[in-house]
Amino acid sequence: MITKYNMPEVFDFNPDQEKEPSIIIKKSTEAPESVRQNPFYNKDIWGRANSPDDIYLPDSDQAISFAIAAHEIGHLVKADQGAEAGLDDFEATYQEEQRAWEKGWQYLKKYLPEYCQESPGAAAEIHEAYEKIRDLMMQATKLSQDMYLEKGSLDTLSPEEIQTITKQQREKFSTTEKGQEVEAIFEQIKNQKIGQKPNWDQLVEIVTQAVKEIIADNQKHEE
Repeated sequence: MITKYNMPEVFDFNPDQEKEPSIIIKKSTEAPESVRQNPFYNKDIWGRANSPDDIYLPDSDQAISFAIAAHEIGHLVKADQGAEAGLDDFEATYQEEQRAWEKGWQYLKKYLPEYCQESPGAAAEIHEAYEKIRDLMMQATKLSQDMYLEKGSLDTLSPEEIQTITKQQREKFSTTEKGQEVEAIFEQIKNQKIGQKPNWDQLVEIVTQAVKEIIADNQKHEE
């Protein structure tokens, strides 16, 4: 999830050189140690897209991987962005999560037939799983409201201080009743599988194409 405290750097793109943007997609199991220390980290459902060259997706199940990919790349879409999300602004974070689910799906759903070409019947199952996973994730986001701080309370802090506070808040929340409810929801999400491993190379290929479209549309949006 992108917040105002981990905004990506602008990737190197020189329009005069017709240079391809750098798009790097890794497996969730390759997440940085700081991420894997998060009490809510789960390699089967965790993903992020801080920038086109900082994308992580789960390599767990065909349906889960596609759904999480759709959501994460939605954060890269600049259209209809609201206030900056952050640990000190729950409402902005909640709205951004909703926006990412909607925007990302618009870009990735067109690749669903290609993604399921070896098992065409899986497309409907994946679409259904996406909707269930989206709804469950939004329930988890709503439950996490107690973890958030007063709006603007992090404005004067350094990135290092914010990182420390974020870690403390997550660890504290994970021990609460609502934190345990979030964990239970994550287990429900893990069960939204169709029993097939994704073709990782194919997943990377279609997500890359979708991200290229997002980058192009973002440039138009800025004009």
